[in-house]
Amino acid sequence: MDHSEFRDDARPRLAHSSRPPLRLTSTRHRDTVVLTVAGEIDLSTTSTFCGALAGVIAQRPALLVVDLSPTTFLACAGLTILAAAHHLVGARTHFAVVAGSRASWRPLHLTGLDRQLRVHPCLGDVTIPASPLVLRTVVADAAIQVTATGGSRPGDAAAMTAELRQACELCSGVVLFDVSACTLSDAAVVGSVRAATARGGKHRCGIQVLTETGSLRTALDAAGIAHRASAGPSW
Repeated sequence: MDHSEFRDDARPRLAHSSRPPLRLTSTRHRDTVVLTVAGEIDLSTTSTFCGALAGVIAQRPALLVVDLSPTTFLACAGLTILAAAHHLVGARTHFAVVAGSRASWRPLHLTGLDRQLRVHPCLGDVTIPASPLVLRTVVADAAIQVTATGGSRPGDAAAMTAELRQACELCSGVVLFDVSACTLSDAAVVGSVRAATARGGKHRCGIQVLTETGSLRTALDAAGIAHRASAGPSW
């Protein structure tokens, strides 16, 4: 097997040549962040690539896409960063790679990384995979914590509201609601909390949301819902 195409030392280098810098563009639409990488990913640019990727992972989107279509060279160091990002994004974020060029697809294929990552030929093919909503309620020492994991199907928000309402009926204080691994939209989470804590305009109990997601914290602040950081995974 010929691995010369993605070896760091595979290309001839000119002593006085100047290569354009790696160009990275991050765009966000609702719960999806796309990091587009244009140029060459090798030992001289991996720190830039790693820093940009860490920044978008910290946003905790529901879907994170690394678009390598404009990438003209992908070295082993870049592949290592992609593999690490796949393991570090956490349960709340789905991770996908777009390899729309031979320069980006062939290294992924030759190393077998395309069998570990979700790799697509074009950006339009990337979607958030359906994952069932799992709700778990734990009662300990008069405290109640509800944990939501996954979620993307119709009816999941209503199921979450029902679970929270039941917890509120059992609790006279504050219910902790951990959504660090929940993949429902920010609007669905906020709507469920508001519906569960109000009946006829009167709050029955309090709910404190546990989350690391910046956009969700902003939405919770706007709705007047208490929240704090969870113990979720970090970069």
